[in-house]
Amino acid sequence: MLRRFLKSRGTVRCLSSTPEVLTMPAFDYEPPPYDGLSKDEVIATRNTNLAHAIQRQTFFRDPPLFVAGKRQYLFDDEGKRYLDLWGGICTVSAGHSHEGIQKAITKQLGVLQHTANIFLHSKVNEYARRILETIPEDSDLSCVYLCNSGSEANDLALMMARAYTGSLEVVGLKKSYHGASAGNLSLTTLPAYRRRSMPSFNVSHMMSPDPYRGIWGGSKCRDGPCQTLRTCECAEGSCNAAEMYAQQYRDHLYHLCPSGTGLAAFIAEGIGGMSSALMAPKGFFKKAYKITKEFGGVNIMDEVQSGFGRLGSHFWGFEYQGVRPDIITAAKSMGNGYPIAMVISTPEVSKAFADSGLHFNTFGGNALGSAAGLATLEALQEENLMENCDVVGTRFLNGLDTLRSKYDVIGDCRGKGLFISLELVESKRTHAPLPAYHLSALHERIKDHGIIIGRGGAYANCLRIQPPMCVTEADADFAVSVLDKVLHEYTNGEIDVESYNPNK
Repeated sequence: MLRRFLKSRGTVRCLSSTPEVLTMPAFDYEPPPYDGLSKDEVIATRNTNLAHAIQRQTFFRDPPLFVAGKRQYLFDDEGKRYLDLWGGICTVSAGHSHEGIQKAITKQLGVLQHTANIFLHSKVNEYARRILETIPEDSDLSCVYLCNSGSEANDLALMMARAYTGSLEVVGLKKSYHGASAGNLSLTTLPAYRRRSMPSFNVSHMMSPDPYRGIWGGSKCRDGPCQTLRTCECAEGSCNAAEMYAQQYRDHLYHLCPSGTGLAAFIAEGIGGMSSALMAPKGFFKKAYKITKEFGGVNIMDEVQSGFGRLGSHFWGFEYQGVRPDIITAAKSMGNGYPIAMVISTPEVSKAFADSGLHFNTFGGNALGSAAGLATLEALQEENLMENCDVVGTRFLNGLDTLRSKYDVIGDCRGKGLFISLELVESKRTHAPLPAYHLSALHERIKDHGIIIGRGGAYANCLRIQPPMCVTEADADFAVSVLDKVLHEYTNGEIDVESYNPNK
């Protein structure tokens, strides 16, 4: 019998071959009465009046109607409580309905809601000063441009890079996601987002530096609690896989820019978001960033999901990777659900972009958004939520790694802080991705136990955990017990998977 003990507040529990689900941790909160549309009315309207692209992305066969949220929990129209392990897709950072953020927004709304950034107001300047305090002193990132979404921020970053370098070619990674706007679709390589009508000029991709599914990498290549199960020959303090993937990048640029010039930018996430916590081998980014400079380009770190302390050890993903980008982009956790994003660049890049032509953003940096961003930043820092990500995330990963040892369906367990993924496979022997409809069946069952968890990955076979950063160790233990129970049911054929098969 597998035995793995997890201590929680003086108690000990065991993951055994006959799992039992722990009780969801107690929570002293009563959601306000709900008097909106009924669930049937919401579904009917969604299926009739909302765009088909939205209709087709509805999670779950029996979707909950969420009507309230508090801290790390959501409540449906029947009063059922759910542990939110996805935070509105890695967006709710300080917690649902955070009182401090709510008060700051309400206060600002009663004073000054909006003036465009061509006028002076205090809040955008307050925010810029505070956010730059989180940037390492040896970095030259000092010019902030606020906008409204991660896609918009990445669009702006590409324009800045091309204006500064005078070149057009942009290189990203396979298995990447940088947004679904017209300017970013060509950078996004996840199959579900690729379209026949998307623009693809001057954008290319190098091999994904994936220690789990890539050509190189193994059990010593990740900088995190969980390694891949396959072995590697890397020595202590070095990573052969990082060098091999970096040489692939150099070879890609050699053929893309044969004169040694023409590269505008290299863009990547420090840890992959939609690719489901894909972690590059240790040292890859340091090597890749040097190669970018050799070909005249700038380095862009997409921090839309990895920023704001979620990794536990560092506030920014680029710090975790030990690099100094020329441009970073951020969004999601930045506003705790309020639509706010930004680009931070070096002064040289910022000036070159301004010199290239006028750029204007109606809502970017308005007073209300800036107040929301400032209040969120204060909450993250004052409540020590980065430290909480480290403590709870490590506990989560240890528990999930135990499940990997127990179940053949878990091919990989990876992540850092509260940026976590399980990659599910048909078996560890083949590593063939678990069919998407199998994941749908598991996803539904996890929801029935009161947990909202994300999904994604290049093959749509991953479970994603990116919760509000205020989750507790008790929440982590509860979640691991639920996953243990559901995977036990799946392994023993107790879930009607074939009823989810779209071909039947």
